[in-house]
Amino acid sequence: MIVSTEAIILHSIKHSDNSVIVHAYTQKHGRMSYVVNGARSKKSVLRSALLQPLSIVSLQTEFLPKKNLQRIKESSIARVFNSIPFDPSKNAICLFIAELLYRTLKEPHVDSSLYAFLTESIVILDEADGSIGNFHLVFLVGLSRYLGFEPQIETMHENYCFDLQNGIFTPQQILSEYLNSADSKLLASLLSLNYATMYSVKFEKDEKYRLLKALLAYYKYHLSNFSNIKSVNVMVELFN
Repeated sequence: MIVSTEAIILHSIKHSDNSVIVHAYTQKHGRMSYVVNGARSKKSVLRSALLQPLSIVSLQTEFLPKKNLQRIKESSIARVFNSIPFDPSKNAICLFIAELLYRTLKEPHVDSSLYAFLTESIVILDEADGSIGNFHLVFLVGLSRYLGFEPQIETMHENYCFDLQNGIFTPQQILSEYLNSADSKLLASLLSLNYATMYSVKFEKDEKYRLLKALLAYYKYHLSNFSNIKSVNVMVELFN
């Protein structure tokens, strides 16, 4: 069955001397994997220029539901980026987000709302002309909403601590993992932000690191087999 779908490139890996396996999150099928022969060739159905992390592409695929590896018949760019390819900071954020999605979106499950959130986020990053130091943090919070474990900001009160296991702020440091009151207050400030207001709060360098560390710990608590994100070190170095 020939199917046309938009997709976000997450990861590609060499499969043989002349082929690569491409992992993407698609609009119509969720997470999918494709084998692409001759990816470095000018005649390839998915040229290497389209394999950059978080590239938004249009695919025509030969969809076979029972196969783990699908094949692409045709491809084209769906969204031309104006700044991401030329901005080292935005490029690093793309690498981080692509790796995060690669490790979290593992099932071929269709979620149109999640796909819309992802494409909107990528476009906002590309078009951003102000500080983007909080973008990856706001993205992590936003993504948790679609994955089903968004922190409950309405439970926050003065000197409360954030319970990583239950996703709520609590007056007591209970037996489960929790953030101290200082980091919990930072998290509450972050939870009040969105892409439109992410410029309004300036966290210090160490605060950004603590927030990133806390959010990834939170993800690890709620996602089975959530492995370490290797590009975290790049993000830390970049924003330091």
